[in-house]
Amino acid sequence: MFFTKFPHRANMTFAERADQLTLQCGKRAFQMRLRHFEGGISHLQIFDEDRLENGCLLDLIPPANAADGPLSFHEEGHFSLALSGVDSALIGRFGVCEQTSMFAFEVPEDARFFGMGEKYFESQERSGLRSKFYNTDVWSDFHFGQWEEHPTDPPYYTAPYLAVKVGESFFGLLLHNPYPAFIETPGIDESRVFVEWQRTDPFLLMGNEGGQPNLWIIEGPTLADVTRKMQSLVGKTPRPPLWSLGYQQSRWGYRGEADLLEIDRLFTENDIPCSGLWMDLDYMDDFRIFTLKPGAFPNGVHSCAQKLAQSGRRIVPIIDPGVKRDPGYAVFDDGIAKNAFCLTPEGRPFVGLVWPGETIFPDFTLGRVREWWKEYAKDFRLSGFGACWVDMNDPSTGPVEPKHMLFKEGTEPHFAHRNQYALGMQMATFDGFLAANPEERPFILSRSGFFGSSRYAAIWAGDNLSNYFYLANSIPCALGLSISGQPFNGMDVGGFGNDVSDALMLDWMKLAFLFPFCRNHSKKDCRRQEPFYFPKSVMLILRKYIRLRYALLPYLYNEFIKHEETGDPILRPVMYEFPGKPNETLDDQFLIGPSVLQAPFVSAEMKRAVRLPGRRPWFDLSQGTWVSEQKLSAFRSRQGTPIFIRSGAVLPMATEVPTDGNIDLKQVEFHVFLDEKSVQSEYVYTVDDGLGFGYKQGQESKVKLTVAAVSGHVAIASEWLNETLGKFDLTFVLYGDVKSLKVDGENRVLESVKIAPIEKTFSVKRG
Repeated sequence: MFFTKFPHRANMTFAERADQLTLQCGKRAFQMRLRHFEGGISHLQIFDEDRLENGCLLDLIPPANAADGPLSFHEEGHFSLALSGVDSALIGRFGVCEQTSMFAFEVPEDARFFGMGEKYFESQERSGLRSKFYNTDVWSDFHFGQWEEHPTDPPYYTAPYLAVKVGESFFGLLLHNPYPAFIETPGIDESRVFVEWQRTDPFLLMGNEGGQPNLWIIEGPTLADVTRKMQSLVGKTPRPPLWSLGYQQSRWGYRGEADLLEIDRLFTENDIPCSGLWMDLDYMDDFRIFTLKPGAFPNGVHSCAQKLAQSGRRIVPIIDPGVKRDPGYAVFDDGIAKNAFCLTPEGRPFVGLVWPGETIFPDFTLGRVREWWKEYAKDFRLSGFGACWVDMNDPSTGPVEPKHMLFKEGTEPHFAHRNQYALGMQMATFDGFLAANPEERPFILSRSGFFGSSRYAAIWAGDNLSNYFYLANSIPCALGLSISGQPFNGMDVGGFGNDVSDALMLDWMKLAFLFPFCRNHSKKDCRRQEPFYFPKSVMLILRKYIRLRYALLPYLYNEFIKHEETGDPILRPVMYEFPGKPNETLDDQFLIGPSVLQAPFVSAEMKRAVRLPGRRPWFDLSQGTWVSEQKLSAFRSRQGTPIFIRSGAVLPMATEVPTDGNIDLKQVEFHVFLDEKSVQSEYVYTVDDGLGFGYKQGQESKVKLTVAAVSGHVAIASEWLNETLGKFDLTFVLYGDVKSLKVDGENRVLESVKIAPIEKTFSVKRG
């Protein structure tokens, strides 16, 4: 497949006539199904006898009720997309060229485009781009000269989705078809044009290179509205286990118990909290999945896991999909006997060249194969491992051309299912872990994925490098994932490849310490990146930000709880909360939830510009002062980083400085940020056991806090919405010029305190 060539509109035959059931494209007739759902959602499916059925492993989840929708067809063969707040309807057409299908939309020149999932395009706005959607193993499928400091397209994860801004309204377009997809956005970016024909089409083009045309249209009117609806369609991320939101330490090179206990000792000696120790390939017996290298765990995995549990840490091993082609190896023999593997056109198991050498691949498109894999995953979890990460599931076949890797017992082509191969692996692994312990929420991290992966796995953005290109691009990449249906995401902190410098490691930790997923991972032939292998002066700063993550885990965890209810992402573009053109190009700033704004240094420069959105002041957490200016300059500080808290915010934080991975959500105090103006705000804080499913039956405690402040006089009211797990003390830390405080009508004593989690004294009040 060519990654740099795209279907051209002039080669398509577009529909000339339509009625309620059919479309006529030249000599070809297509059946059409158009449905509308409440909330301004439409679903368009187009069929013909020459195409496979949809083939998606997961259906999307539309609203239950039918309603009027924004999309309508016309006899002339075009369709109109009517948006609230837009004077005229947008015109679209459907066209085909052999098995390729295309939707072409006429959009105004000022239209702007966001989303596309995991892309390293250096900006969150996607005008003037051609992009492919085909899961790749970037380091294997592209030359080092490209991926070292340049964006590769396509990357590991596929999400052919756009959030389009027209006027002041947004709408979403989602292609639910696992065949390779493409998107071409209009717009002029001279930096991408060195010959005239490199300019993108004036139409917005979206389509697939095969399979059933399957388009969802989602009306806004805001980015937040579109994102919530889109997330509900693909599936919200279930409430994760609390430990999975802690800091995670990984390195290619940990071989087993001895290495893990040594790393655990060093974390403990240095009072650095850590919730998971992650093992790459070296724990396996000659890269055979679901095996242990002799001597890796001499007393069994359970024994090691129990020792690590004392400091709140879990063991998280890697699992690849590839099975070593090795007669006598139980997984291979069993899979051959049960016809569990992808086949060639000759009916033989397809062989790739990956870590085990000659490797064959489970066919996760088959339910019976997912059940087969589930049993191995179940036994693996029961052996003592606390979670897993599934890698190489693009699927990577090394230097072997994958087109002869067929699915559905050799009856369906490779391209029909490649993009959802990782999803099938996630589903089977998740089900196995759940079967092993039905009372515990499984946690799985995955490299590749597709729509629906949000229901089963977190995503990390694959192999990156220790340089400022990947550091800076972490932000627009994570933002694209967050608004494209994959909110639980992160990058390898510090960079996976190359030797990270002290300064870059500090910048990376300051940028990513509040990302939804936070894991430090590196290659075994590179400099050690565990915090305690840096000079002590560096280690102390890394420790400070890891501790600050743990101090803010009550806030982060509650943002995941709110996501499960609303679909709002955890990591958000600034324009998500503060719409407007100035905020659409903030590619080096982001929000964590609605209240925490980060503007980290993404280059080695000593100064950077910061834009504070809205009309209210923000609290500068590094300086301990309120800032009223909308535009300011931040100067590099070895200890600090630009972090700002929204006026009126209530942040639940741990009461003590965390030093290990053990977390108590009831040991919390509420930090309330009050500028000099009147403030009214609400915050709902939820406590559960952080691990099981009891919350679905109401086994949680939940309190709503209402804050009102006028001229320095503050009143806070509490309302217990649920007390099943018991009440807990409500302690408040106030930021601002506070003259008096009443909690539930009673006066509270005020005193200055030191805010230990951020190791800096602020002039604040505790009540």
